[in-house]
Amino acid sequence: MALDREYKIEASSRKCHTCGRVFVVNDDYYSAVVETQEDLFARQDFCPDCWNPEHSYFSFWKTRVPQAQEPSRGPRFVDMERLLQLFQRLEENQEEQAQRFRYVLALVLMRKRRLRLLSSRPLKGGNGEELTVREVGAGREYVITCPSLSETELGSVADRLREILDMPEKWIEEDAE
Repeated sequence: MALDREYKIEASSRKCHTCGRVFVVNDDYYSAVVETQEDLFARQDFCPDCWNPEHSYFSFWKTRVPQAQEPSRGPRFVDMERLLQLFQRLEENQEEQAQRFRYVLALVLMRKRRLRLLSSRPLKGGNGEELTVREVGAGREYVITCPSLSETELGSVADRLREILDMPEKWIEEDAE
């Protein structure tokens, strides 16, 4: 399958693909990306009773139906250039925590179409993966290595990223130091 193609994965259906149960606020459920017969990707959601972790999914994750949020005060601006700069600065930092954070940043930048996935391969022993990505427009290639993340470690990295995305004014302060 060609990894350099763009794929659009639909949003959650908020109901179980197998039994049809509709998920309600605070329900945990599993989402999986599967390959279709047409050599495309599709999303399928499963309640915990119907979830089969033995199935060969392209990708999967556990999630929860969120509570309704207050209406937004307008679109939140995230400076993708700043995220790309942070991603580039972390290239030389070989600390494991920094590399995990850089990996999650790469996933965000791929979702925002600032980076394009060229290849993916598992690390020796199956403990993580290595991605090769290209910066859209500039053509510069990067190799991102990330060991396997536990749910706790992934949560910690995601919390740090949320902190950065929610407080862009901190970037200015950090740049001045």
